[in-house]
Amino acid sequence: MTYHPPAGALSNAAGAIPFGPDAATLCVNDQCGYECERPEVQAELEAGRFDSLVELARVGVELGLPVFNVQLMAPDLAPLERRLLPQLVEAVYAATGACIAVDSRDPQAVDAALGAYPHKALCNSVTGERVNLRTMLPIIARHGAAIGTGLVYEGGVPKTVQERLMVARRIVEAAEAHGIPRADVLVDAVCLPASVAPGSMQVTLETLKALHEELGVPTLLGISNAGHLMPQPRMLDLAFFAAAVSWGLDVAMIDPRTPLLPWITRGLDFLTGADPSGKGYLNYYRGQRTVGRTV
Repeated sequence: MTYHPPAGALSNAAGAIPFGPDAATLCVNDQCGYECERPEVQAELEAGRFDSLVELARVGVELGLPVFNVQLMAPDLAPLERRLLPQLVEAVYAATGACIAVDSRDPQAVDAALGAYPHKALCNSVTGERVNLRTMLPIIARHGAAIGTGLVYEGGVPKTVQERLMVARRIVEAAEAHGIPRADVLVDAVCLPASVAPGSMQVTLETLKALHEELGVPTLLGISNAGHLMPQPRMLDLAFFAAAVSWGLDVAMIDPRTPLLPWITRGLDFLTGADPSGKGYLNYYRGQRTVGRTV
């Protein structure tokens, strides 16, 4: 019988992967959607091969990111998404054991991909649009997955903290009406590229705090947006990530190759009290010494 964790956790063959205010920061490898836009990766996919994306998932697992976000929304792949998405889920899980997150706007593709994963997945296909909620939530509830939201609604991307809370409240109430517990609804506080929305980080940080205090939900950010269009974007991603964790970020969608990410993640968990004994940091340090690396 497949183990199914309680609310506030995903799972793979190794067991539960907790997330939320009482857990260590969970990092999700979000690079699949970017990689599948490369012509050589699209050629692989069109030929029914998943070598590059499986290797990307393997890199993330080796760097301590246990969840891989499966996303094939490049325009040229749209006709193939329903067939390829569940196949990619199976290929990544078989090769790496990674927990799966599914991201698609096609309900049939979402249904097939969630069905291809034998444990509790994350589904990043929910927005605050009423049509989306009516379509996606029954599918997600049937598969027992957790929800990762995109905080957008009929009015676009909400700009203020209160507008974001309004959309978040709509999502949470709709999810609970479908039997999905609040602890399984990861609400996106919205990370905008600083290059096009300067000064927007403060609203995001305040939203993280408000989501915990006013709605009691776990929080999510697409950190890979932060440095978009800037030189050395991963360094800006890292700076945003460090600030966000201190304000209440629980789950980060992030590039596993972000410099120093394993150190910073474990160090922040220690410093913020999520890992008060520093066990994760010390274990990582010892592991790096064993293989002859300390940076």
